[in-house]
Amino acid sequence: MLMLVFVLVIPVTAQNEIETLVLGFNRDWGYGGFGGEIQGRFSLRVKSPEDIVRVEYYLDGELVYEGTEFPFKWQFNTAEFSEGRHTFSAIGYKADGKEVRADSFDRIFLTAERAWSETGNFVVPVLVIVGIATVLGVLVPMLFNRQKPHVPGVYGMAGGAICPRCTFPYTRHMFAPNMLVEKLERCPHCGKWAIVPQASATALQEAEARLATEGEDQIEPISEDEKLRRMIDDSRFDG
Repeated sequence: MLMLVFVLVIPVTAQNEIETLVLGFNRDWGYGGFGGEIQGRFSLRVKSPEDIVRVEYYLDGELVYEGTEFPFKWQFNTAEFSEGRHTFSAIGYKADGKEVRADSFDRIFLTAERAWSETGNFVVPVLVIVGIATVLGVLVPMLFNRQKPHVPGVYGMAGGAICPRCTFPYTRHMFAPNMLVEKLERCPHCGKWAIVPQASATALQEAEARLATEGEDQIEPISEDEKLRRMIDDSRFDG
């Protein structure tokens, strides 16, 4: 009996992962905005693999650097090249001659004038917002201080503070300008502006005791002109 045997052969292709040259792109000094816009001094270097013995960097297809010492750092200034979009690429070589390529990427070189303009477009609105918040932070406590007298033992979410001049306690305001963990506040007792931290419960109790014992009649009354002069002096924020 004749038997036919059919063998189904399925080709198997080995999928070897392609090794990639991994680069680091650093801003050493200058502007790095949105959308890949840069201006100033930057550098390229190899992050991996570490067995590379030679590297070539290309800008728009032209060789701009060739090095043989890891991490193959190349520093450049955008002013040395034309304004506009540029493409970076790199090829690494191993000891056996094998090539390892990096993924190309683009950056947009700006002139110094345009970089300053782009920076201003971002910074100015931020400064305006910060300025408005600072002004409100100063005015709101002033309004609150006029409308609401200090109530010993009653403090808001921002806690209480102790005036460095009269040593009496008062409430810190949520909208007062923040100076890290401290706030710019005006004492409702003596009118002094100061940058004050949140006082502990023990310190506030001691200050409340002084306030109850000495009373606000111990504080020298000041005229409106004197208040204005002190506000100018205290604007130096010498807490």
